[in-house]
Amino acid sequence: MSIHDEIIRMIEAQTWVSVPIGDTTNLYADLGFNSLSFVDFLLEIEEAYAITFEIEEMEMCLQVGRLIALVENKVGRRGGHHD
Repeated sequence: MSIHDEIIRMIEAQTWVSVPIGDTTNLYADLGFNSLSFVDFLLEIEEAYAITFEIEEMEMCLQVGRLIALVENKVGRRGGHHD
């Protein structure tokens, strides 16, 4: 499963709002995340992909497409692949 598909699946598991999730979907405005659920979600991603988000990067992660691009970039820089 691609990083894109896996993160979409992870988002769907975190939310009770049934709206289509696309690159411009906002985790707060569209999906009802709050600060606690957002941080918990980022921690889940960090653990799944063995990456770390910097505090400055977290604001970029509110939009699904940017979050996926950041994860793909971090995994690519690490040289590892998620199965």
